[in-house]
Amino acid sequence: MKKLLKSFAFGVTATALVISGAISSPAIAGPLEQAAISVSKTTDLNGNGETITINGTGFLANGALTNGTRPPLAGSFGGVYVTFGKFQELWKPSESAPSGNRLAAMSDADRTKWLVPAASVNGLGGAAGGAFELPVGGNFEITLRVSKELSDSSNNLIFNDATAGSYGIYTYAGSGARYAPFETFTPISFATAEESVPPTSPGNEILQSASPKLNKKFSREFAFKSGASSLSSSTKSNIKNKSVDYRLASKVTITASAGMAPGLSNKTVTNLAKSRANEIKKYLVQHGVSASKIVIKTELVKSGKKPTTKIVATP
Repeated sequence: MKKLLKSFAFGVTATALVISGAISSPAIAGPLEQAAISVSKTTDLNGNGETITINGTGFLANGALTNGTRPPLAGSFGGVYVTFGKFQELWKPSESAPSGNRLAAMSDADRTKWLVPAASVNGLGGAAGGAFELPVGGNFEITLRVSKELSDSSNNLIFNDATAGSYGIYTYAGSGARYAPFETFTPISFATAEESVPPTSPGNEILQSASPKLNKKFSREFAFKSGASSLSSSTKSNIKNKSVDYRLASKVTITASAGMAPGLSNKTVTNLAKSRANEIKKYLVQHGVSASKIVIKTELVKSGKKPTTKIVATP
């Protein structure tokens, strides 16, 4: 009987201490409620680039489960990444998917936004660093730029239409946290090149003056001024050739060369050639050519030999 009374007394005492907070225990996270997003447009998007709006709800901190594991937010709420990308079927951090399965431009604020508490924004570099405020209520509205092809700031291709994976707007916990309720995927799709850029678009001189079909391989060669990479008016006129519609090609290959020069590394010269090719690519895309059809190649030529740039359109 004494033992029973002791047990009862201990239970009452323990219960009283728990209620009063005198007994500490690990924090218990709240219910794992799934966050969600809605996207303003998901189909027939312009493959050359279009801005869409994303609204999110329920992205709330949940104790240690949503804390970052990497500085500077290690041990603090890591927020959420909202990104346009092309991910593999197995992509979720909570399922230990490798980061290589998530292809995106994480440092491009037009393509990815890292939403964090207001107090953390400046420490991550603000908007310039891709950090934006996640309101206290866990709801947000942002915009992202989407396109069929995506390259990084050094013009290295991240993905295009031929890359395996699924285009979409993805969200997942930031700063290394692995939190399934923040992981969402909204698929998006793009219109064909013909639907994306109407033939009557203003300023579409290449398309309006071109012949209606491309029956055989067509090539055009021209030269840049020494050290230059921007397109001159004469170069643009050279590209605007009335006998070819680049939009109808199955592939457009741009081969840019740059000459070796004393005191300049091969890497520097190659980057110049790449810049020339990318300027041409940008110009073609502006005039309706699908970026996914364009292939860029670079070449080094020996000092004294005149470097040239060539566009080859393959039917």
